[in-house]
Amino acid sequence: MPAYAFMNRENGIEIFSDRNGIRVFVKDEFEFYFNKTNGGEITEYFDLMVDPSRSRNLANIGWKPYYILLPLFASLFYRPPNPEKVFSTGGDANAELWLIGNTSEYAILQSSSRVMSRSGEVTRDAYGNVIYVNSTWVIRASGLVSVERTFFVPNYMTIMPGWRWYPFYLTRRAGFNYDGTFYIFNTTYTHVSVVNEEIYRDIFGLFPLLPNDTRRVFGVALPFSNTSIGGDGAHNILIAYKYDEMLNVNEWRSDNYHSQRNNITESGAVHEFSKATNVSAHTYHIMVNFTRQRIDERSVQDFAKYHANNAKASCLLQTNVTTSKSTYSHGDSYKIYGSGVSYYNLTEITAKLAIEDSVGQVIFLKNYGPGNLTEGQRFNATLFNGTVPPSARKGNYTIAFQIFSSVGIIIASDRKTIEVV
Repeated sequence: MPAYAFMNRENGIEIFSDRNGIRVFVKDEFEFYFNKTNGGEITEYFDLMVDPSRSRNLANIGWKPYYILLPLFASLFYRPPNPEKVFSTGGDANAELWLIGNTSEYAILQSSSRVMSRSGEVTRDAYGNVIYVNSTWVIRASGLVSVERTFFVPNYMTIMPGWRWYPFYLTRRAGFNYDGTFYIFNTTYTHVSVVNEEIYRDIFGLFPLLPNDTRRVFGVALPFSNTSIGGDGAHNILIAYKYDEMLNVNEWRSDNYHSQRNNITESGAVHEFSKATNVSAHTYHIMVNFTRQRIDERSVQDFAKYHANNAKASCLLQTNVTTSKSTYSHGDSYKIYGSGVSYYNLTEITAKLAIEDSVGQVIFLKNYGPGNLTEGQRFNATLFNGTVPPSARKGNYTIAFQIFSSVGIIIASDRKTIEVV
């Protein structure tokens, strides 16, 4: 590994790129390597205060046959107990990875990869189209990381009963020395569980249930820095999810596992499908915090509340599409507006406006850009105006407005339905 200079990094973020990926240093505290040969996921993580020599790689678990599929964080589909039936966002050896924004306070990365098994099998939808996962990472100097992840399914895929979905799953080397202690939390509830290889059972019904509450956020926290409970002195890691973004399924459990024999720690939310479920393209958000501050029941609940209250913490920008009214007759004039706010400096962004009829057929399409937005900038523009023609069929029409990053990945979207009577 090249020797990097650290003297200018105390107060911010520094980026290095090579042929296979992007390395992100956050102050002099920790280091991530996003690897294009592993789905664009993080395959190297170092706590630079615990391990300044980088003699231990705290991300790459090195546990065959899963080491290719399980980087630091991955989304995966698993059919127990068959080790061959694991499909992961870490499986693609030819993923795309881009740095689209970088200041001393934050870095924005995007990736696109196929969901694959360790044998190279690619997931496909019901019509044989390849399924991609697109991710946007925002890494802040504070140690707070947010991820927007979209499974791009051109039509739909069917998930069969017995399969499990891990939307964002932590796998890490050198976790706890003895037992592993995990917090399970939402905005009003915290439960502490202690696990190890002996008491772990791969039976879904025995996994701790993640309760839902009115704020619709839940999570899992791992106090690695607490050496009194066997931690290795590294950052505490908190992972928070948004309940109602997860395919709208009604039960999530916490799959926590610690193995001294394999030197691994695993943790994250999991859902097991009880019936065949058709899944279309969808987007969800995760927040992760790497912190040396003490974590307890109150702090993990406060973290969940922060995720519930802060849109900026989980997306690059917000947008809305509106119209002059909701119901039109033939000959009426109409206007379509786009508005929103950017939370970061974004360059070379583009947008697309589409109008779909009641059966989903696109009857109008218009492209915009490229253009730039600065942090905190609000925008409000007329996207299109015209008159409803006599040939327009009566019924509902959907107006879809999408905004894309400089590399063509959707970073914001909104839809509105109007009616022609």
